[in-house]
Amino acid sequence: MDLKTTIEDLIHSNKYTTFPSLSEFLQTVFKSGNQTKDLLTSDLIDKEFLEEIRSFVSNKCALLYFGKTLRDFKCLISDEDCLREHEICFQYKGPKMLSITAVSFLYSPLQDVNYSTLDDIVQTFQKHLSSLGGYFHQLECIDRYCTVMEPANPTFKEDYRKILLDERTWLHIEVTPQGLATNIHLIGQSEHWQNKLQEGLLKWDHDIDIVTNVMNIFEIEEFPVLANTSVQAIGFAEKTIEKSVCSICLCDELPGVPGVPLPLCQNPVCGIYFHRNCLYEWLVASSGGRPPAFGVATGSCPQCLQPITCNETNS
Repeated sequence: MDLKTTIEDLIHSNKYTTFPSLSEFLQTVFKSGNQTKDLLTSDLIDKEFLEEIRSFVSNKCALLYFGKTLRDFKCLISDEDCLREHEICFQYKGPKMLSITAVSFLYSPLQDVNYSTLDDIVQTFQKHLSSLGGYFHQLECIDRYCTVMEPANPTFKEDYRKILLDERTWLHIEVTPQGLATNIHLIGQSEHWQNKLQEGLLKWDHDIDIVTNVMNIFEIEEFPVLANTSVQAIGFAEKTIEKSVCSICLCDELPGVPGVPLPLCQNPVCGIYFHRNCLYEWLVASSGGRPPAFGVATGSCPQCLQPITCNETNS
């Protein structure tokens, strides 16, 4: 392999992701002597971008790491209050063309824009992150004080939480980028909780946080918690509830399928949980395999045989 091909491999491939492989490449370059300078043409090395990286790192604008290849980067940016660090992954596509590949927070159209410089990325997303202060705060409060049943490993990328009210009822809440609660509804059949929710939504106070509103609406002084889960709020008593499994697949988690078993049966005396995906496929198969209209499958509960419905999507 000639030297120019070796250099192209360094820039464009992921062959040199470890120190030994990179060291071997550098030894090859050093042995080439003066030939190297002539081969490092502008189509291989963007000197302006390399200088920007050097200045960026020396000025400590943010933490910068290489990814799988030397064209992939991860930048850690603190939000306005320096309380949290957020990941922004981007890729060098060419001179003055940086493309966002992933972020560790809520999706924004800003991710679909190409940027000219590292500074453009940092300034744009620092301003964006400062606008999400309320969103971060509300999700942190929910994750700290409530038992979150779903997502299984909640992050700032998910704008919803399913909160445990009792062993048969969860509360679904979504949080807007402004930090406001929306699309609030119950999962599970409970006339007691449903009446409180309908009355309480009319009294929802957007001037106080979501957790306090939930406690006021449902008159909750202590949240139930799962086994081996510690309570961080002082004065909240522990109440242990066993982890449930899906009555169709008999598992609590499915590889590659998001979500945990839910109390989807509307029969209040049926203590059965299902993965939404499992129940949906069961109902579709039971009705002959034809996809239902509007993505809502209907049929009988596999356990109690009472009427049951299931949406294709998580809503």
